[in-house]
Amino acid sequence: MAIGLYLSSLFALGGVNNMKKKSKVIGKNYDKLEKEKLYDRLDYYGLIIKNGRIKIDTKRYKKFFLIPNNKIENRHVVYYLPTKQHRSDYKCNWFRDLLAGYKQLWFKEYKSFIDSIKTPKQIEDNARVEYLATGVLEYDEANAKALMLGMKREIDYKVIIKSLYAQFFHQLMSSIDALCLKMLTACGYKEEDYTKKQFDIYMQGIQGDNALSFKQYTNYPLYDRAFTVWNFLKHNSLRSYKSLKQWYPKMIWDPEDKYQNGESALTVVKLDEKFILACLDNLHLFFDELCARSFGENANDAQWDYDDYFEKVVQDQINVIVNPLD
Repeated sequence: MAIGLYLSSLFALGGVNNMKKKSKVIGKNYDKLEKEKLYDRLDYYGLIIKNGRIKIDTKRYKKFFLIPNNKIENRHVVYYLPTKQHRSDYKCNWFRDLLAGYKQLWFKEYKSFIDSIKTPKQIEDNARVEYLATGVLEYDEANAKALMLGMKREIDYKVIIKSLYAQFFHQLMSSIDALCLKMLTACGYKEEDYTKKQFDIYMQGIQGDNALSFKQYTNYPLYDRAFTVWNFLKHNSLRSYKSLKQWYPKMIWDPEDKYQNGESALTVVKLDEKFILACLDNLHLFFDELCARSFGENANDAQWDYDDYFEKVVQDQINVIVNPLD
């Protein structure tokens, strides 16, 4: 009996060892690639393409590039398979990329144009120099005339600058709103109309039992403030004015509370470069949170955890080697 148990145990151990041997996967051999100096191939750097997807041999990849996140080392397979194939497979990146594009537009086009518009002070200083250059006016008289021109410029300047701010902000928010509807449609939304409330309710349906309304999100105020300002700019109504003043009073300058229905929102809303940059820099936080709750996305991982990220890193290196002068 004892001998039988011993043999059974021995057989069992052998079986386990055999299973281990069978399950062992041998990694790619890079000797031939190195010997033939095939630097222009993705697999030279540890990227293995199979069935249209890219797997990463991180041990090989690390010889040439930094690993974007150490969590990819915590796996039980030889190669790391990214969670997604493309950057756009993460919905949080839809909003991040949209905001990045608008930020680039702001600094490349809008800001340089706004900075080129003459300020009241510039008008005043230029006029003073011109008056004195003629030699006809005394300094006090030239200075007084220049001051008057600067004061007249003040109103026009504020209207021009605020109008440009409003134009940019309206286009930004309109694009965000359109992208929200595009995301809903991709998730099965069938209605022909669309409101912020419908957006909220539909996303709760996607989240299931643990659903939260937007108002319960940590970063909801970032989105709601921008949306409420935009709503006021669109409608110029007393109701939208009161809503903005109630929830975000710092966005209104109307100390005597004189705003009336139909007056331009630009006369009382605090729309400036600081606010616009705050929107461009922070609005993604609300959508990161939304996509985490609704789709299980990790916004930090979404910046690297897809096939195209690794392919681009390697391809950029190949381009430098193949076309060093480009």
